[in-house]
Amino acid sequence: MDFYCMKTLIRHIKILFAAAALSVTAVASAATSYETTAVKAARFFEWREWASAEALYGLMLAEKPDVDSTYVKAIVAASMIGHRDAASHLLTQAMKAGVSFPKLMQGVKTISFEVGAANVYEDFLLRSQRECPWLERAIDAELLKYYQFRDNGKLIVEYAKKMLAGVPQSTDYLSALADGYVILGDYDSAIAAWQKILTLAPRNYLTLLKLGNYYANAGQRDQANEYLSRAAEIHATPYVANRLASLDSVEKKQ
Repeated sequence: MDFYCMKTLIRHIKILFAAAALSVTAVASAATSYETTAVKAARFFEWREWASAEALYGLMLAEKPDVDSTYVKAIVAASMIGHRDAASHLLTQAMKAGVSFPKLMQGVKTISFEVGAANVYEDFLLRSQRECPWLERAIDAELLKYYQFRDNGKLIVEYAKKMLAGVPQSTDYLSALADGYVILGDYDSAIAAWQKILTLAPRNYLTLLKLGNYYANAGQRDQANEYLSRAAEIHATPYVANRLASLDSVEKKQ
């Protein structure tokens, strides 16, 4: 190789190293910029400066659109300043980015409760249902769990029925329906739901226990004894044993 070719080769190698160095510097700078934005966004969120937090989380999502925790904070921040349409739009964006729906919902619920705004979660679910109709059933399931947490009997019954329309033999949704009726004081309907559970799953321990306790409290000892005895056969506990003993004691006294 002649001297000229050698110089040319060396110059090309230097150019390649310089380009590589610039690329590494640019990547490092971008990473630093993202981390700096993340720190600022977290600080604004902690200080309840929702508009600033929402704006910074938006910048973060533009750079990394698949981070579920960023969506969670962005949704809550947007909701806190009344940007509810923006919050539900973020759900669409998150789903397109492949974010886990259950993980996102749990995050929004947890953070909403932490900032003392449980209504934010409910409103977000209701608006998102309109924004994302293909997620209607998944959101109905989340709403049912939320209303169970809030002990809202009327809405528990409403959403349990909606879920049962799709899976009428779900013992979980039948149990939720019965619990809703109990909160409303409609014990006849609750008993009907419990009985349906037992036709589907005769050894459903919790349902046997609930029916046994209901009849024991109502003074109907024969029915109480039947269901509590069946529960004891499945899982003997001191509580059930004491309940059965108290029924036996009352009967002997009479």
